[in-house]
Amino acid sequence: MQTTISSLVPEARSVKHLPYDILSPDLVSLLCSCRAMHSLVNDQPTWRALSIRYGLQDVRYFGGRSWYIIYTRLLHTYGPMLGLWAGDDPYTGRVIEVNLDAGNPYRQGGIIVQMWRFRVLQPEDVDDAETAELPTYTTLATIDFTATTTQYGLPKVTCCCDKRATAHRAWLQLMSPNCSGFFLHARGGRYPHPDFPNVEANSWVDVTRYPRLPCTPSNDIDQTAHLPPHSRIFVVYTAPTHYWKPPAVTLSCEQGCIDRARPFLGFEVIGGSIPRFYPLRHKVAAHIDPTSTDWHPALLEGVWLGSHGPHGTECLYLDLTGHPATLRAWKITGDENVPRGALTWYANMESPLTLLGARRELCVQCLGMEDVAECRFFEGAGTISRRGYMPHQRDSLPVILVVCPEHLLRVVWIEVEEVSVYIRYTRRHD
Repeated sequence: MQTTISSLVPEARSVKHLPYDILSPDLVSLLCSCRAMHSLVNDQPTWRALSIRYGLQDVRYFGGRSWYIIYTRLLHTYGPMLGLWAGDDPYTGRVIEVNLDAGNPYRQGGIIVQMWRFRVLQPEDVDDAETAELPTYTTLATIDFTATTTQYGLPKVTCCCDKRATAHRAWLQLMSPNCSGFFLHARGGRYPHPDFPNVEANSWVDVTRYPRLPCTPSNDIDQTAHLPPHSRIFVVYTAPTHYWKPPAVTLSCEQGCIDRARPFLGFEVIGGSIPRFYPLRHKVAAHIDPTSTDWHPALLEGVWLGSHGPHGTECLYLDLTGHPATLRAWKITGDENVPRGALTWYANMESPLTLLGARRELCVQCLGMEDVAECRFFEGAGTISRRGYMPHQRDSLPVILVVCPEHLLRVVWIEVEEVSVYIRYTRRHD
């Protein structure tokens, strides 16, 4: 009896109709070793169709490799990673973006891993009106066939974040769940840092986007024994928490330059832990004018970039939850006052707020517009804190969420008469 794909999976007419999980290296080996199925290896239209699912349209700059090699060696393993990943660096957090690069005559195609950077505000910028800015991108690593010696070899992960050093080996690993978290050691005691993700803020984790790599066991780290007995400065250290974090990826290199690319933090950090990156859900709903009857608060869910005073632009994830419906803004990147993983503000979305009297005058004054008819307003509260984000430092202030046209949000901090501006992150803007 002849073995075919249809006999293995009746609904499948070819390889491209198989579930992704079946398309493993074991199946690829079967295709190469089974005489009845070997012809599928050379069925380039099938492998091209599978590659197009990840956005690859042309293999001209992949060193003469076939669609079959590119899909089975590169895209099947690393393709699910394409998109945004949120790092758990204490306080600051970090975002990396994984993109497909089709290459050009001077650069071989592959996958690139880039880190977001936001402009550091200068003292003269602080008095300007707040505005959110798009990130710039620093390449940390590539995953391609440049260092592969044969046409059939596996792609290599290469660090290229330090332009002064030659490209060298890097490691991208899928790590198992763990319960390690960060704590702040201060003169007044030891304080837990927000878990990232945590039991309340985990809707942003996209569990469908992990790479198809073997899972490496994670070690739970406890650095409590290394703390100074009487610290005069803030010290950040790692220790177990009660919340188990999901699987994550780590990225490191043999010369340590990826580790040195971490965002600056003004606290002392006890070393020894490699940042974990979690797949950041990134969905952009079709724009509907907020005054339309078709508008719904769920349209606001997703990744936003917002202005946060002297700290500049930071990344947030907005989710809608509960009864009454509440829009929550979770920090994906943060600062020494309100860190990543914290709830920076929330708004009650059950019914729009009718602006009257002093509140209307304040909104018109802060927003710089006389006509507010094109916006919707919702009442809420926001979090402020002194440096450190210890429980006794935090306070909650009333805010008004202003939903404007064209993927724009404003948050009016009523008591301090300041406005934070948020823009939706849609896609790359190279």
